[in-house]
Amino acid sequence: MARLELRADPSAARRTRSWLREQFAGTPLSTGVSQVLELLTTELVTNAVRHGREPIAVDLRRAGATVTVSVSDGGTGLPQVRHVPPTATGGRGVALVDTLAQRWGSHSTGGGKTVWFELALS
Repeated sequence: MARLELRADPSAARRTRSWLREQFAGTPLSTGVSQVLELLTTELVTNAVRHGREPIAVDLRRAGATVTVSVSDGGTGLPQVRHVPPTATGGRGVALVDTLAQRWGSHSTGGGKTVWFELALS
């Protein structure tokens, strides 16, 4: 398992993408899987920065051909899939996770919440 701790600032998503690339360096991932992994992880990190509170942490676990990414923050509200109008400039992050991940979920923790998803690496 690998962990990245983040501050709630605009560079968090960029730092997360760089960290993910480091974690999978030398692992043969298709471009599509790599892009989905980065997209879903940065969507959850962006939500933690915008709607949660510090501390923010990203945990990555690989088990065989599956990766589980968990993003924890100090906020209390659990995410919900929203259906926004086509003209909306945001609000689609959890819907993307719901559509592209094999499974996802969230739960309250003693000091906030954790949102996670699973993705097949092949």
